[in-house]
Amino acid sequence: MSYLKNQESDEFTQIINSSFDGIVIVDANGIILFQNPAYEKITGLKAKDCVGRHLQDLIDEGMIDQSVSLRVLQEQKPLTIVQKIITGKKVLVSGVPIMDTAGNIQKVMCNIRDLTTLNQLEKEIIELEKQNQRVNRELEELKEKQDAKNAIVAHDPKMKAVVERALRVAQINSAVLIQGESGVGKEGIVNLIHQYSNRNDKPLVRINCGAIPEQLLESELFGYESGSFTGASHKGKPGLFEVASKGTLFLDEIGEMPLQLQVKLLRVLQEYEITRIGGVKPIKVDVRIIAATNRNLDDMVAEGKFREDLYYRLNIIPIYVPPLRERKDDIIPLVYHFLNKIKHTYGVNRMFTRDALESFRQYDWPGNVRELQNLVERVSLMVNKPLISLTDIKKEVKTGLVQRPLNHTVDHVKKEFLPLKEQVEEFEQTLIKKALEQFPSIRQAAKALQIDQSTLLRKMQKYQIQKDAM
Repeated sequence: MSYLKNQESDEFTQIINSSFDGIVIVDANGIILFQNPAYEKITGLKAKDCVGRHLQDLIDEGMIDQSVSLRVLQEQKPLTIVQKIITGKKVLVSGVPIMDTAGNIQKVMCNIRDLTTLNQLEKEIIELEKQNQRVNRELEELKEKQDAKNAIVAHDPKMKAVVERALRVAQINSAVLIQGESGVGKEGIVNLIHQYSNRNDKPLVRINCGAIPEQLLESELFGYESGSFTGASHKGKPGLFEVASKGTLFLDEIGEMPLQLQVKLLRVLQEYEITRIGGVKPIKVDVRIIAATNRNLDDMVAEGKFREDLYYRLNIIPIYVPPLRERKDDIIPLVYHFLNKIKHTYGVNRMFTRDALESFRQYDWPGNVRELQNLVERVSLMVNKPLISLTDIKKEVKTGLVQRPLNHTVDHVKKEFLPLKEQVEEFEQTLIKKALEQFPSIRQAAKALQIDQSTLLRKMQKYQIQKDAM
């Protein structure tokens, strides 16, 4: 300390002594002239044991394993080393030569940092990053859950009851059967159940049982072994029951599943194991089954078109999603929901006049939510006005597949006295006939009506409509 008092000002001494880093000054002969309080705090080496001594003596006594100052004096350049201290500490020491005008080293100034503390800080930073990733992951999962919930517009008491029921059964692994007309939003309920279940970090696998030919549906569901049939991959292929392992398998349009496959599905629900096509070894599966249909399975069971035992296995927890005409309070909120999606997707900002909104509310929407969404999007994109009136809607509707006057329900209720079911069926027949007249194939007509081809064929058979007679 006397050295500093003679050579430097008190202010300079205070600056060095206030440093959090250890500072050591060594002369040209390797003698320690000064160390600040931080050096003792970092290394545990006291000033009385170091100042005035040669660095080589400290090395010989095992107090330090090497000296950066001695290497700086030898190599005539700044250096940095990792130094081990007798106290068990490990420090990072940087030595810088201080030269006179002739280029001769007069002193070496060393800066010491505690690597033990730095390593601990690094570990803490890594742990904080892990915690941050974990929190972000949890936030993403929460967002997915919230997105699934927000995707369902439920203002009407009937739909609120559906959502509450779905949330209650989410934590239960029992099979769920969701029933309701086409376009009511059954898939949204499936997403909600999965996201709020304890399987939400595992896959939600979907398959439409009515969209895949019967001969391929079995291999899609159960997989196959190598060479089990012509065209099969030589490696074999896992089925969707295996792909959905630990997660959820959504069987849409379960009413379209052939009877012979219903038997195999029943076995899975009873034994929770599958056997691939061409295989002999059962494979255990852990998967939750959610099925959905727009058909009346009670009637199908009575007609022998759907297995009664499978029906009871699937129908452990039934959920019925009511059609839009039975939950009128959802119509206007749905319109605003779709307008908001259009705004964010296309950058198009549209609103409807009061009479237009009321006409939406009065219409029966045989295509349900899907039909409403289609019309709102179509009109919003095709009518180049910020405020869309009922007249604008009627003009646009006339250019499409069929004209569907939105005041249809109000006018016809006043004029007709037929039962509602008969009026709906009559209107449905009219739509199907016009679609078949306008499009050259049943597939194209079904696509335009936004229903599956199999569904259209069933309805044609029901109403005895022949394409060739159009």
